[in-house]
Amino acid sequence: MSRVLVTGGTKKDIDAMAVLALNVRDKTPNLIDEMVVFHDGVAEKLQRKFQTILPTRFIRYRCPIPKWKLWQNKIIRYFSPMVFCKIECLKLLEEYDTVIWSDYDVIIKEDISELLEEEQAFSFVCDPDKTMRDMFYKSIDRADVREFDLDGGCICTPLFVFHRDHQKFMQYYEWCIRAMQRYIKYLYLPEQAIFTMMVQKYRIPYSKLNEKIYCTHPKDDGEGIKIIHAYGQPKFWNGLENEDWNHYHKQWLEM
Repeated sequence: MSRVLVTGGTKKDIDAMAVLALNVRDKTPNLIDEMVVFHDGVAEKLQRKFQTILPTRFIRYRCPIPKWKLWQNKIIRYFSPMVFCKIECLKLLEEYDTVIWSDYDVIIKEDISELLEEEQAFSFVCDPDKTMRDMFYKSIDRADVREFDLDGGCICTPLFVFHRDHQKFMQYYEWCIRAMQRYIKYLYLPEQAIFTMMVQKYRIPYSKLNEKIYCTHPKDDGEGIKIIHAYGQPKFWNGLENEDWNHYHKQWLEM
């Protein structure tokens, strides 16, 4: 059974992605066989250094949406088009039995191999306090979204797990690409909105990962937490102090 951990970001994010790799190697070494990093131009020298941490494939991400369309959406101008590389995890199921996505603004505190044992083919962190409507700008009310329940639940995407035993993954992938094109100007939380729409449209059953264990903000750190997620600002690298993150970052810089 081949297992991969996927992350992605711009070339300026390589330090944080390397910290994630060092963190995984240290805390949960049996989780994966290799990593995949989607990027927009990480230098080959840095790629080679990274590959000494864990076996890693670097894949240059090409967003399928034309730039002139992307730049109409100010939140994508803020995040960069790299947010959509998460959709590629569906396509990676052609090559791997299990695909795990993790954002790189996290600290893994303990072994998380139990994520491999979830019963459903798809597992997502969920936000119990938000609805699908919160994933869009208010202008979504002017779009044709009659097939969706905007007041239904939503999923979050700092962490998710896909297993290949769901045979329609390429159908889902192709639909997501079309939905990105169709709804681009309405997307506020871009990739989260697309995945939430996909789950609704195809009535996909999924396991709900406990956000209080796998997606806890540093200010709420406490007992039983396995992943700290520095969502929002500041991050670990620009003002948010975290001893573990600093430890791994120092290792990377020494490399």
